[in-house]
Amino acid sequence: MMKSFTIAVSKGGVGKSLLTANLGAALAKKGMKVVLVEGDPNRPLQTILGIDTSSGIKLDEVVKKDLEIGKALYPTSVKNLFLVPSGVSLQDYFDLDPVGFAKKLVGLEADFMLIDVPFPMGRAAFLSLGICEYFVVILTEDEFVLCVESAIDTIRLGRYFLKCVPVGFVLNRIKTPGKFTEGFVKDIEHLLEIPCIGQVREDPNVSKSYGEVRSEKSFLAYERFRTSQFAKSLEGMASLLMSELPKVEKEDPVRFIQDLVKPLKVRAR
Repeated sequence: MMKSFTIAVSKGGVGKSLLTANLGAALAKKGMKVVLVEGDPNRPLQTILGIDTSSGIKLDEVVKKDLEIGKALYPTSVKNLFLVPSGVSLQDYFDLDPVGFAKKLVGLEADFMLIDVPFPMGRAAFLSLGICEYFVVILTEDEFVLCVESAIDTIRLGRYFLKCVPVGFVLNRIKTPGKFTEGFVKDIEHLLEIPCIGQVREDPNVSKSYGEVRSEKSFLAYERFRTSQFAKSLEGMASLLMSELPKVEKEDPVRFIQDLVKPLKVRAR
């Protein structure tokens, strides 16, 4: 059975797409078939993975024409790691065909599906969290209080309304590790009522992997820096996601999306 995850953020600039791509690579290296769904119209995953899908079929066309999802499945340089480009922002599927969108993604044949949701999440969060079984929240040291406040809202939305189970949170791009003592992290866990599943320190080399340096193209940091703290943190997260997770709260995501959007369609009339 495929495990599906939304990678959720509370603000922009937390390294969401970078973490998603590299976590997918870490899972793929462990022998899992992983599909990354790029819902951000800025195409950050394509940049990081070095894939050009401009002339190919994307998910929006698959949904519109009822094509096989495999036609929008692109292999990457990493064995077992694939990308599905959305073509449009995830929130646009509310107007296009949210149920068709759900059917196509749920029909993927893979061990893991990770959905990269654009920021601000908005209606995209409803679709992604509504389809997925689990989600992971990313926090960053910058504007930490804002991150935590927004994370609380996201966790409530996902857990209680969209029946999506929060697996935990990741402290990403930590610049001053001394601030995040064991006691402080436990306080955050108590506040959010979910565990910390990873702490990733700020690493200039990893930041460069997004192509910020003009002289160097983007690359997968996990592949290039296998002995780094970044890679080790991702391997720990990958192992946790591969372990036994909490019980799934929705048995039929497609039916769940149908019930979710039905009141919205009635209002639109």
